[in-house]
Amino acid sequence: MKPDLRGSRIILRSIQSKDCNDLFEIYSDNQTMEFASDPVFTSKDMIVQMLESVVRLEKSGESLEWAVMEKATNKVIGTCGLHSFSDNGDACEVGCLLNSSYWRQGYMSEALFLLFSHTKSLGVEKLFADIDEGNFRSQALFSKLGFKAKNGKFQRFL
Repeated sequence: MKPDLRGSRIILRSIQSKDCNDLFEIYSDNQTMEFASDPVFTSKDMIVQMLESVVRLEKSGESLEWAVMEKATNKVIGTCGLHSFSDNGDACEVGCLLNSSYWRQGYMSEALFLLFSHTKSLGVEKLFADIDEGNFRSQALFSKLGFKAKNGKFQRFL
């Protein structure tokens, strides 16, 4: 069972089926999804499929995914998680997505700070982020968080 992670303005918690509307707002937005690995979601059925996938991948130990919930409103404004763990579990990839209405307000910096603190407690020593070449906002965010570009990927030691 993964813990809730509490920050000053947000809580990282397990994604729940009641988050469907907030998640659809995120995953159906062209601007938010511009650099995402998934296509823009066109129906809430795609959210249901995503939630089933999250549960399956967490049960198998392949990933850990959190909803980023704004404390003031209890609205899910993004997601972040860990996946692609190395065989010995000392490295993994981090991924995140934030509702474009909340960009440039420090929410994802706060979320990733909480996530990285927890990740260290799991025995992970190295994080990777696969950021598209044109995704300058994410590149700037991850650089600010101590990631260095190397061989087309961003990486950071914890």
